[in-house]
Amino acid sequence: MPIPSKIHAQELRRISESSYVNKTFKAALVDAPGSDFEADDAFASIMANEVEDGLGGYTRQQIGFVQGDIGVYEQGAQPLARKSAIFEHDGDINEIIRFSHVVLLAPTEDEVVCLAKLASRAALSDAKSAIFYFDFTLYGVYVADELG
Repeated sequence: MPIPSKIHAQELRRISESSYVNKTFKAALVDAPGSDFEADDAFASIMANEVEDGLGGYTRQQIGFVQGDIGVYEQGAQPLARKSAIFEHDGDINEIIRFSHVVLLAPTEDEVVCLAKLASRAALSDAKSAIFYFDFTLYGVYVADELG
């Protein structure tokens, strides 16, 4: 019979520090309406549809975490501060930024950390902007199996 146990607060803090603190992540926009990507799908498959760099002023946005972003451990969870990525259209009337997914890339930019499919395809034009929030909480649950 499995026996769940919470991972100690110090261990979750260590994981938070080594995985997130002083690391820079990149947020990207992908235009693949109708697709149902998952974060563990092939990187190349997901990013093949990234919005073209420079189109309407598009560029990947970065977020990062510092020591002070680690929240208070509570009931087996270690939260990190909310971060945001703002994508801005440059006002060029001939270019529209269209996208269907928001993707967060690992610091190496060759691995997907998470992705979100929008409810519908979005478009940025006329110097408008879109903001996306990233809320991270690490949960530590260890499940041991009883022998016998």
